[in-house]
Amino acid sequence: MESTSEEGTKAPEPRKWAVTRQLVLVTLVTSFGSSLQYGYNLWVANHPATLIQDFYNSTFQKKKISIEASFLSLLYSITNATFSLGGLMGSLLVRPMADRFGRKGALVLNNIFSIFSSLILGCSAVVRAYEYTIFSRLLIGVTSGIFCSAVPLYLGEVAPQNLRGSVIMVSLVFITIGIMIAQILSLQKFLGTAKDWPILLSLNGFLAVFQAIILPTFPESPRYLLIQKKDEEKTRQVLKKLRCQDDVESEVEELCQEDISESVEKDMTGLKLLCYRGLRWQVISVAILMGGQQLTGINAVKYYADKIYITMPQKKQGPRYFNIFSVAFAYTVDSVGRRILILTGFGICSIACILLAMTIELQPGMPWMSYVTTAFFFLFLFGHTLGPASIPYVLMLELFLQSSRSTAFAIGGFMHWLLQFLVRLFFLQIEIRIGSYAFFLFCPICIAVFIYIFKIVPETKNKTFVDIKRLMSANMAKKIQVQGANPEHSKTRRRATHHSVKSTRRATMPS
Repeated sequence: MESTSEEGTKAPEPRKWAVTRQLVLVTLVTSFGSSLQYGYNLWVANHPATLIQDFYNSTFQKKKISIEASFLSLLYSITNATFSLGGLMGSLLVRPMADRFGRKGALVLNNIFSIFSSLILGCSAVVRAYEYTIFSRLLIGVTSGIFCSAVPLYLGEVAPQNLRGSVIMVSLVFITIGIMIAQILSLQKFLGTAKDWPILLSLNGFLAVFQAIILPTFPESPRYLLIQKKDEEKTRQVLKKLRCQDDVESEVEELCQEDISESVEKDMTGLKLLCYRGLRWQVISVAILMGGQQLTGINAVKYYADKIYITMPQKKQGPRYFNIFSVAFAYTVDSVGRRILILTGFGICSIACILLAMTIELQPGMPWMSYVTTAFFFLFLFGHTLGPASIPYVLMLELFLQSSRSTAFAIGGFMHWLLQFLVRLFFLQIEIRIGSYAFFLFCPICIAVFIYIFKIVPETKNKTFVDIKRLMSANMAKKIQVQGANPEHSKTRRRATHHSVKSTRRATMPS
């Protein structure tokens, strides 16, 4: 299929690159070592809550200090909150690290930092100091904040344009696998015991060691090499290695076009870039997409699933086993396009929030309703994984050109961690006061994001970054013209009609 330009000439269809062994190796190893590590850290401190509080209590007893259960609960809440605050800090470090050390270099440095944070966590159990545990969770949060943005940034730039979405999806699948592994290992049959929980929380260090050894052998992002480092020869070598082809001139030409197209954006600082009118709608779109991702209600469903399903027939470990299987969804490939997936996902989440609120409220009087709630729980997770969980990362990569892309991921990461922190902090208090009706708060947010995407965000499947920027600019120009030019157009038509009538009258009047 060929595309037609404004002049009427037909542009050749972009070359569709095949999946190569090197690309598969880079994608799987990076996702296994870094994305899985991020998913593992995201969940691992939730289930051994009682064990961590008992450890904190023992550290005070060692000093012959008695404390109340409410203070232990507060310390555990602080432990969780510091992880989210660390993620917030890490998201702000993505841009300087990725632009100065490269996309791959940022991941290597972050894995070294992850090893250091795991060692501190392991030492906290040895020296029996709860302060070390809280501080180590802060550091692990920083590394998770960097992984959250740096992995899709690196993989999205390494992949060819016809495989960008699928490659990024793989990294997001490994985040889910990491969550599932954390849930399984936190069971009492494995490492969920008073003796083994420090090992459970610091296992990510082994993945970090693996990544620190393997990642330096992988190629750097060819876009970073050509556009930001101006090393065209090195770019060709990397592309030949990644594509397993000697003829990569078409892709080099695309990179050169992107280099020319973003000439205005190169000299801007991150703050100036945020205020640049040419990227205003891209920045707003990233903030809304990442904000909508966190405010679908997914954190409320996941982190408080045990409380939500307390009336189910299976008590105690039952909800935990249920959660293990609930995260086993595979992410849908983006072969049908970005827009349809994310719109469908937000639509399902908005409906599922209402259904969950209603069925959870009916559970005490209707025990069989717990099975209906379970079905809606799966429906919600399906909708979330279909679009809101994964597609925003793909769109965040594609809506920006090279020099501003790391800033986009910093903005998206900041929104992700800030809202995750606020949901963790406030949702439980809201849920205590209004019960399951708290889910009604998320429904209008899902609907609002759905409408915004439908009206503003274009389809980006199989398009170059330059083409996507032109498409976004053309869409916004058209909307501004339609909204702002119609009244003037009507006035002009009325004036023209009035002038025509007067001319006709003069012509028909007798002399």
